Amino acid sequence: MRKGIVVAIALLVAVCMMSDVFSLSIGGKELVKKGTGKRTKGILGTVYYATLWVPESLKNADAKAIVEADEPMAVVLVIDSGLLTKERFLEATKEGFAQAASSGYATAKQDAFLKLFDAVEFKKGDVIQLGYDPKAGITAVFTATETKKTTTLGSVAGLDLKKALFAIWLGPKPVQESLKKQMLGM
Repeated sequence: MRKGIVVAIALLVAVCMMSDVFSLSIGGKELVKKGTGKRTKGILGTVYYATLWVPESLKNADAKAIVEADEPMAVVLVIDSGLLTKERFLEATKEGFAQAASSGYATAKQDAFLKLFDAVEFKKGDVIQLGYDPKAGITAVFTATETKKTTTLGSVAGLDLKKALFAIWLGPKPVQESLKKQMLGM
């Protein structure tokens, strides 16, 4: 019974974060939702939902402009599979960085970024906010569905990291083309 309530609360939080009603601000700049997409993977089905938040000035921008922009923005991931482990997340993110690098978005900071997730164990309904502030870099914030506890995992500075990270979803070789289109609101 308790587990069902926790999952219901997590889903409510996720729906709010993916809706237009939820607001997000980074670096003192209000962001607007560009789009929400569904990452699917073979037998795992839906792995996570990803919502792209951008400043109003980028609301109608294309993928390249968003990846290249040195402005506050965020990707919010809501985990939708109990089969997504930390190891799978890290491996998939490494593969994403490799794809991004092969399309011109390389970074030497990927290991520092991945290290932010050392103490995290993923559960269905957990939320990961990857926010970019030009002054601070990428900040990872984790909200655990079971405890409802939100933890700032840390920050890694650098526009090159932001470009590489956002290129995982929005670059010329995205992790999933349909996810890219959905995140762009297409």
